[in-house]
Amino acid sequence: MLSTRRTAATAAILGVLALAALLVTGVFTLAAAAVAAALLVSLAALAFLVLTVRRLDGKAQRIDQRVKKNESSHAANAAALKRIEKRLEELSAAMEDSAARRTEDLSAILVSLGEDRVNTMTHAREVERLREEVRALGSA
Repeated sequence: MLSTRRTAATAAILGVLALAALLVTGVFTLAAAAVAAALLVSLAALAFLVLTVRRLDGKAQRIDQRVKKNESSHAANAAALKRIEKRLEELSAAMEDSAARRTEDLSAILVSLGEDRVNTMTHAREVERLREEVRALGSA
C-alpha cells in the first residue's frame, strides 16, 4: 500500500506528464501551460505542507500520549511512595512505643530484682542471727 506522500508524489508526476501531453498535442498554449504548471507547483507545495503538518501532528499526538502515560506513571509512583512513607512513619512510631515499653519493662524487672535482693539480704541477716542464737543455745 502506498503512503500518502508517495501517492501525492505519483499524482504530481502524472499531472506534469498530462500537462506536457496537452502542451505537445496543442490543446494548451505555452502561456496556459506555464500558468497551469505554476498552479500545479503551488498545489504540490500546499499538499507537501499539509502532509508534513499531518505527519508532525501525528508525532506530536504520540509524544503527548507518551507524556501523559509517563505523568500517570509518575503520579502512581508518587502515590505509592506516599503510602510507603506513611507506613514507615507508622512502623517507626510502633518501634518507638515498643522500645519505650521494653525500657519500662526492664526498669520494672530491675526494680523488682533490687527489691528481691534487699529482701533476701534482710532475710539472710535474720537467718544468720537465728543461727548465732541457735549456736549460743547449743554451746550453753
